[in-house]
Amino acid sequence: MHDIWNPWHGCVKKSEGCANCYMYFLDKQRGQDGSRVYKVKNNFNYPLQKDKNGNYKIQSGEHIRVCMTSDFFVEEAASRHTEALSMMKQRLDEVFFLLTKRPERVSACLTADILNPRHGWVKNSVGFAH
Repeated sequence: MHDIWNPWHGCVKKSEGCANCYMYFLDKQRGQDGSRVYKVKNNFNYPLQKDKNGNYKIQSGEHIRVCMTSDFFVEEAASRHTEALSMMKQRLDEVFFLLTKRPERVSACLTADILNPRHGWVKNSVGFAH
């Protein structure tokens, strides 16, 4: 199964490819400013949320697309990276896909323990997965 986790919303346009961004289009329809990056209120901790029986809402083995209404590596969300990465490390039974237009920021944002292949994280062409 696949799921989406948007710990923050909003993005700063980076390239010509951003001209037709669906997030900006939808925010404009809602009368919102898509360039305003903010932490979401209800789902920031989505990977750790549990149902009434104490089971994770996201089942083990799911593929989670992260920041589909932003970019995980956008500078305006830098203060939230540590907390988001901590949640990912608590859910090593998931596959988190971090898609980005900012590959130059990856090494600055991800901690050494995540980038260290001996800890089980694998860098691939799509993102980082455990």
